[in-house]
Amino acid sequence: MIQYNQADIETMIISAQARDKSRLQELIRFAHLSGYKKIGIANCAGVQKYAENLMRILVSEGFEVFSINCKQSGLKGEELSTELNGPSCDPVSQAEYLSQCKTDINIEVGLCLGHGLLFSKHSQAPVTTFLVKDFSTEHKTVECLG
Repeated sequence: MIQYNQADIETMIISAQARDKSRLQELIRFAHLSGYKKIGIANCAGVQKYAENLMRILVSEGFEVFSINCKQSGLKGEELSTELNGPSCDPVSQAEYLSQCKTDINIEVGLCLGHGLLFSKHSQAPVTTFLVKDFSTEHKTVECLG
């Protein structure tokens, strides 16, 4: 049998209590029930308008919100590898910034798959995904399955 510690069990209970009609409503309710005050948003620059809308909504719900897009650090691809050039996404920098802000939870908004993995790996706060970027389906990845 899988072992859950008390904090894991509390998360499971809050998750059951937070279920609602939309992912946004569930996220807001989960954060309130968890006592979270500071929320981080790590987003792709290509979906900036969605991140800004999410930030506005979360602020209106009483949260302190910190947001950083993937290109904000100014990292150049060639600083990482000769195979990369031009402005580069910087998910590690995004995680470091939100850690400095001491966020309670971080929300991934449209990061590329590998960048999202690196962001989650380096994030000190728990991470949830709000938007999966998929321009070919207008961000509705479930359509690929049906």
